Amino acid sequence: MPTFTHFMAHAPIDEQTVARFAPTVPAEVVSAWREHGSGYVSDGYFRFVDPGHAAQMLEGTMNLPEGSTVLFTTALGDLVVHLGGRYLLVKFRWGVIDVTPVGTGFPDLLRLMEDPAARDLSFEWSPYLEAGQRTGVPSMDEVLGFVPMLAMGGAPVADNLRRMGLWEHLAIIAQMAGVPTVRGDLRTPQTDRPVPSPVPVERSRLSPALEPLAARGESLFRQLATKTGQGMSDPLTFVPVDDGVAVVRAVRGGGTIFVGPDQTVLYSGSSLTFEDGVRAFRSGMRTAPEKF
Repeated sequence: MPTFTHFMAHAPIDEQTVARFAPTVPAEVVSAWREHGSGYVSDGYFRFVDPGHAAQMLEGTMNLPEGSTVLFTTALGDLVVHLGGRYLLVKFRWGVIDVTPVGTGFPDLLRLMEDPAARDLSFEWSPYLEAGQRTGVPSMDEVLGFVPMLAMGGAPVADNLRRMGLWEHLAIIAQMAGVPTVRGDLRTPQTDRPVPSPVPVERSRLSPALEPLAARGESLFRQLATKTGQGMSDPLTFVPVDDGVAVVRAVRGGGTIFVGPDQTVLYSGSSLTFEDGVRAFRSGMRTAPEKF
């Protein structure tokens, strides 16, 4: 059962609402609705909301895809929405939607919310701390909104933040600047850290933990070669990456197979750089086994 490190309850979420949205969200979310109700998470920047209330208040402002459920709002007017196993950060102030890496679970999301580095990089919250000292923590249906709004040329500084109605502010942004659109994958401290230059290691020098991963990558390359009617006499290169191994086949039609400690893999074609492949693997992208 998920727990918030710090939580201040606002109101219970009725069982009818829980039953309505339970089929579209992870079980941990349903448990949290029943255990905590709606309320303020940590220092109040994140608010765990009543999904029925959020859906009602967004009507006429933004048509979220079928199956979407608003889980959190922020004091700067962002929404955290669950859809089909992924979490969307809908940032009205910037007009963008960032999508969490594949495989991000509800506990992972909570850890991101409490990670100071993620608050800056992922949630872009930096003006809130300074402004909040002046305005106080906004209530559940309030927000610190930029005046003038960013889409109209306003500067993203604390002095431009004003306390106002959350849902009215989002409606005005949508009317004046349009609804947010997908920007791409959410940047996190995990995915955004530097990618070291690839340093090949002889197969015999790989650690006992990495050897099975290297063997899996080699086996998959042999499967690909057999499927395409090719031989595979060319040598492979093995590069330790994070807690896994990149198996590189540097021939025409080759590429790189990244193998994680759980033996899930990502095939990266030779047209992609090694750095791009590492970042894609860190973001949670994987290649299904039947593709080999």
